[in-house]
Amino acid sequence: MIDIKIHEYEKGLVWDENDKFIDQGWRELKEKIKNTHGGIGIIAADFDELLRFWELHQLSQPERRRAHFAKLVENAKSDEDIELLSEILSIILIKPWRTNLQAGWFIYYLRKGKNLELFDAKRACRVLNELWDIHEKAAKVLMFTLNNFVWEDNRVNELLEETKLLRKELRHIVNPAKVFISYSRIDKNIALQLYRQLKEYAIEVWIDTEDILPGEDWKMKIRQTLEESEFVIVCFSEQSIIQTGYFQEELKIISELMRSRSQGSLFCIPISLDQFDRAITPKGFDEKHMIDLHEDMDDCITKINETIVKYRHSIGVVIET
Repeated sequence: MIDIKIHEYEKGLVWDENDKFIDQGWRELKEKIKNTHGGIGIIAADFDELLRFWELHQLSQPERRRAHFAKLVENAKSDEDIELLSEILSIILIKPWRTNLQAGWFIYYLRKGKNLELFDAKRACRVLNELWDIHEKAAKVLMFTLNNFVWEDNRVNELLEETKLLRKELRHIVNPAKVFISYSRIDKNIALQLYRQLKEYAIEVWIDTEDILPGEDWKMKIRQTLEESEFVIVCFSEQSIIQTGYFQEELKIISELMRSRSQGSLFCIPISLDQFDRAITPKGFDEKHMIDLHEDMDDCITKINETIVKYRHSIGVVIET
């Protein structure tokens, strides 16, 4: 069970019988974990408990334990140490709503000194990359929290990006793609469903009904957003293609931008919302490979995200080669 306290079941793993922290390295700790019936889950449960408490007025027992954990993080440098730290994080990070995890403790403990300029970004990247192999969701949780963390006017995501060490999936989160969803009013409901599910990924996705403010010139805003976007998802259906409306005008703007802007600056991802004769697809979009959303929404979302990551990688946006 994840909520049990380690000292109720095992003695001498991290704290002794007097609840005093045992000064040890990761290698010794890992060997002890191998010999306990609870394994990583036991020790992660204890760290989870200490991370949930953060009274500011005095150093409580959990805060002292958190300080001890800080020392462990600070000393995690070898590949073996990083692997064990990542295993512990993989359990703690999958339930941040219970741990009040705000990434500040992780940032603070990876500093080389008092200032964030001395933050050990290379070691942070090692942890994130290892964590991705162990538990992708946990890595995303940590990456999302780090992405908006600021320390004395320095953004952690910029420090991570500068190292060029993050794997491309994580760099995609550091530098999210700007994605525009184009659709006909007749397909509004499914377009909104697509929008909401894509919001769960590391993507700045935009749709007019959700992102245009009251009083804004909607035609001007749509044009401006398209010009600033990297990707446009065009939702085609039989009815949207044959009916007249602003969707047709939007397709003209998209075609114009794809022709006039430099190669790779606006990438179109067409998707089919239902089955229709591809021969009626508007000129300029008829030769592009489509993703079939009507077959499986989750599979379509996955393919869209994979397309964005792979395309950005191919043009050197996500990771430089």
